[in-house]
Amino acid sequence: MKPFGETARETRAKASELAEKTAENARLTAEAAKARIQDGYGRARAATNDLAAKASEQAGVAREAAGEAYQKGKAQAKRANSKLKDAAEKQPLALVAGAVAIGALLGSLIPKGRKPEE
Repeated sequence: MKPFGETARETRAKASELAEKTAENARLTAEAAKARIQDGYGRARAATNDLAAKASEQAGVAREAAGEAYQKGKAQAKRANSKLKDAAEKQPLALVAGAVAIGALLGSLIPKGRKPEE
């Protein structure tokens, strides 16, 4: 049978070795987790940058389309104004008759006031 002191030293050595292995495993696990987190952060950052670039591109396309629509609307308004002026100069009575007809139509759509109840 081994003396008690020798058994205690062996037990202490095994416990120390086990503690070192546990600490090394914990360090390796932490490094692996850190690497995974950094990789995930990098992928998320790349995806965010890609989405921002696409959003900026779409905003540019929308701005361009809005500018074109504005220019077309402006040109159509000028043509309509020119046609209205021509019509007013060539046929002023027809223009007045049209305005009176529109006024009468709008007037018929307005609800009549109620008479007070007696």
